[in-house]
Amino acid sequence: MKFKILFGVGVSLLIIAAGTYMHTNEGFDFTGSTGGLNHLFFMLPGSKTAYIGKDFSLPDADIDVPVYDKYTLKQRREKGLPLTYGKTRTYFYGDHVAYLTFDDGPNKANTEKILDILKKEKIHATFFLMGKNIEKNPDIVKQIYDDGNAIGLHSYSHDYKKLYRSPKAYTDELEKTEELIYNIIGVRPIISRAPGGTSGHFTKAYWTAVNDLGYIEVGWNALTGDADGTGRTSGQEVTNLQKQLIIRPYLNSHLVILMHDAVGHEATVQALPQIIKLLKNQGYTFRVVTTAIPPAW
Repeated sequence: MKFKILFGVGVSLLIIAAGTYMHTNEGFDFTGSTGGLNHLFFMLPGSKTAYIGKDFSLPDADIDVPVYDKYTLKQRREKGLPLTYGKTRTYFYGDHVAYLTFDDGPNKANTEKILDILKKEKIHATFFLMGKNIEKNPDIVKQIYDDGNAIGLHSYSHDYKKLYRSPKAYTDELEKTEELIYNIIGVRPIISRAPGGTSGHFTKAYWTAVNDLGYIEVGWNALTGDADGTGRTSGQEVTNLQKQLIIRPYLNSHLVILMHDAVGHEATVQALPQIIKLLKNQGYTFRVVTTAIPPAW
């Protein structure tokens, strides 16, 4: 089997073991390769990202770095590569694991401040980005990625009338948004979140369309109320979350918290240090959303 690995001078590539994903920040070229080579696990010290295989094999469930695809859906079609992992995934359930997620960005003021807080706390979060805001803030998209946070898709328009007109209208916006992200960071996300959530919006046809294109839909099971009117102040946001931790302790294996970083969500920025402190005091650790994220409920 012939293959070629490209890497920069002075960087040593460590082939750890046979696995199900490639994990590296460097370029590689699988010239003439097929089959098993797609499953080799490559890793460089300090890597911040993992990649699905050419055959759309997913990473091991316990990895804690963002997962991306080296190809857009358009490129996969052109190369005749698989578009989806199928219908079965392995889930990661931990002990007191929290996923901080932010929708509707990027927004220069709020997202930058959130990134600063995450750096200071030495943790990572997941940002579900909207196409229109990506076009306005490509530098923030790059910063999210470079800092080791995860990026997901959150439609292009966030317009319910357009999105939920048909499954194709929905997936067309996902593809449009992934192309924008790919043009900025050179990889595409495969996690996505439906604006307004799937409940009341998704029919079986939507779920089929999303799965057939390999997108992994990510819901939530806790929220600060920063978009429903109950979290108008930072104090209310913290209190809202605190109450949910009490009444739903069974979610501590995968606590997925919905927040927003778009215009008008300054209270969320103010609440974030308190939320992180609250969770740390209760023994939570923080992970980014990966392809192994369990169903929210």
